[in-house]
Amino acid sequence: MVAAILVATIVLGAWTYLVVSYDSPLGTDNVVNVERTSTSNGTSDALATLSFQDGAEDLDWASTLIEIEVNDTSYTCSFGSQSIEAESNTKVNSRLSSDGVTFSTTIDATSEDAFSYFSVPLQREGNETSYTLRASKTDIYLSDDVQWAYVTASFQEVTSFNESELSNSTEDRLEWYTYDLSAHRITPNEGTYIVHQNGTLYKMQFLSYYNENDESRHITVLTSALPAQDHPALQDPTLVIPSPCLIETSESSNYWNATQSIVLREQDVNICDVECEITFLITYEMMAVEIEYTS
Repeated sequence: MVAAILVATIVLGAWTYLVVSYDSPLGTDNVVNVERTSTSNGTSDALATLSFQDGAEDLDWASTLIEIEVNDTSYTCSFGSQSIEAESNTKVNSRLSSDGVTFSTTIDATSEDAFSYFSVPLQREGNETSYTLRASKTDIYLSDDVQWAYVTASFQEVTSFNESELSNSTEDRLEWYTYDLSAHRITPNEGTYIVHQNGTLYKMQFLSYYNENDESRHITVLTSALPAQDHPALQDPTLVIPSPCLIETSESSNYWNATQSIVLREQDVNICDVECEITFLITYEMMAVEIEYTS
């Protein structure tokens, strides 16, 4: 009896250690150097130059978010547009990534007895008659008016898709994740869903089942239209506006290359005058990126 209790205690201790010490596959070990530049009272000043320290990896712009805060006002730095601050009383919160065309959306799927509805074209909370997908806990179903497919290619690798290969079958729940019994964690599959709705083709990747506080049932999904500029939400002035903080690079790419420096510049707005203070926040795949300031 004592031996059985001892074995059970050891097993429980080992399982608890695996859960507590779980290392998320999201995020990056990159360290960003931020070098401030002098500013004026103009509206096109360079605000800072950002670069990676040695040993960095390339970062996907679709999963990258660069924000600055000046005088208690936050700005998203992007290649063109930023999201307007989301409503706090909705189960669907969508933000535009720094690439200016990819939305990162978190769906509150915590209800035990009701689904949360998400409209990909609108990037807003839907309802029982108008939605792209509905989610409750780990259960996700597509709407009846959606055609879809799943491919093993990564989100950035998908640039087009043959609509004749789409399926009309939406009765079954999506098999969008794997379950790690040892760590008691939900891990989204790495492939990409192709979704066709209301005449527009989208790509969609489930990124996480956990929010920034590691609370479960908060599903984050990346979505972009194919081609990206066809996304209806990008034309919604109540959701997306031109970004006052522009990202400038020496090359056009879907990635922030490991050896590449970028410049953050005002875009027709006086964000920072001669003596202002700027706070920088960078996240990758929802995880904070380490920042070091250089003189």
